Amino acid sequence: MIIASDAEPRVHIIKDGKLTIQNSAGGVAVALDPIAQATNATFVARAKYEDEKKALDRNNSIQIEGTGGKYLLKKLFFDKKTVDNYYYGFSNQTLWPLCHVAFEVPKWTDEWFEDYKKVNREFANTIKKSLVPGKKNFVWLNDYQLALVPYYLGKPKDTTVAMFWHIPWPTWEIFRILPYKKEILTSLLKCDYLAFHRGYQARNFIQTVERELQTRVDDETQKVYYDKNSTVVRNLPLGIDADVVESMVDKEKEEGGLLKEVVKRTIRRKPKALDSTDALFDEYKVVLGVARLDYTKGIKYQLLSIDKFFEENKKYIGKTIYLSIIAPSREPIPSYKRVKDEALALAKEINEKYQTKNWKPINLIYQVFERKDIINFYNKADVCLVTPLDDGMNLVSKEFVVASSLASNPGMLVLSQFAGSAIDLTSSIIVNPYDINEVSKGIKEAMEMPKKEKIVRMKKMTAQLEENNIYEWGMEFIRQATS
Repeated sequence: MIIASDAEPRVHIIKDGKLTIQNSAGGVAVALDPIAQATNATFVARAKYEDEKKALDRNNSIQIEGTGGKYLLKKLFFDKKTVDNYYYGFSNQTLWPLCHVAFEVPKWTDEWFEDYKKVNREFANTIKKSLVPGKKNFVWLNDYQLALVPYYLGKPKDTTVAMFWHIPWPTWEIFRILPYKKEILTSLLKCDYLAFHRGYQARNFIQTVERELQTRVDDETQKVYYDKNSTVVRNLPLGIDADVVESMVDKEKEEGGLLKEVVKRTIRRKPKALDSTDALFDEYKVVLGVARLDYTKGIKYQLLSIDKFFEENKKYIGKTIYLSIIAPSREPIPSYKRVKDEALALAKEINEKYQTKNWKPINLIYQVFERKDIINFYNKADVCLVTPLDDGMNLVSKEFVVASSLASNPGMLVLSQFAGSAIDLTSSIIVNPYDINEVSKGIKEAMEMPKKEKIVRMKKMTAQLEENNIYEWGMEFIRQATS
């Protein structure tokens, strides 16, 4: 098993002569880590920092051991210009906005695309060197950053090449504007198996290659035939490791960590007045938002919906807070800075409208926190607001459901109909994220839902997530790719 993704599951840095290991807080790498452990895989990823070399062997590798097994992590290093063009350029200013319906205009340059090809070629070369002769190899590629790797891999002997595309795939009418569309499409059709989260995403891809490349498609088997190769195209919703989420929920009062930051930065009370998570949630009803900084996450619309909620439900003024934990992301890209500035300005405007001496409604924390801290806030929150404008899946929504279901009085999820997870989490309150009236009503419904109904809904969704977990997803991916 060889797994490849742009994101690394572990960041290794030497500090004061000691090896410091940081786990990824979320995203694709977190989902793939337990699968890598269970399969004793080789995991190929791009390093974030040049200093990571100090923690690696001469092949830029390190052995990772976890509760579920071990795997070899190989890291690739690139200079700043290459990363700027490949990651901040073509990956996230071309493909990302192109594939998400968030009304952000894609940009591109030939220089970006050349460095995108360079990085993909290096991934492919490293994977080739990791193949074991005489054995059946399974290469599992992940996401839009590595779209050209199948082309550079070619068709190695005794090797299955499979790819999971974790973000949405747009309609042909949108994808056709990309000047480099043929290179992307013909590369993906080198795969033996290609999967998406949702059925409509797989159908969009098939329609795109039919219209752009005049491929032959077998609708019954969902196989696409092109250039003497056949590619099975399916949808397979990503699961989570529910057991890990459950294990991170503290049964005792939590102190420090995220709580201390919330009190210090946002809540207008002396820290001693709120010295535990329980005290914080006893004092206020908490509407929680957790997302990367990104225009696809609908942060502006969340804030407008909270404004509408207070405007129409004045009894919650002074008694409810909106706590939004925003992880820094892709900061060199101008559109991301614009999202941050817009959120800060809107938060200030809403706070000036409602705040009192000891309370303010909007509390934004722009920082990455430990996953355990976040999961314990899921467990305590009254409402979790997950309202992306477009999302391949969305693991925050699933982790919230599992963590919250363990509370004696669970919270409730208000979820965008455009999140991939909406197909699984049907007992949540499903809303159109653009409709601030509907989201505001959804928040009120979640806040006032009877305890008994919340317990029934959360148990139903948790049972489904435990059954269709990350391991089932991984095994089904391999079964479908090799059958």
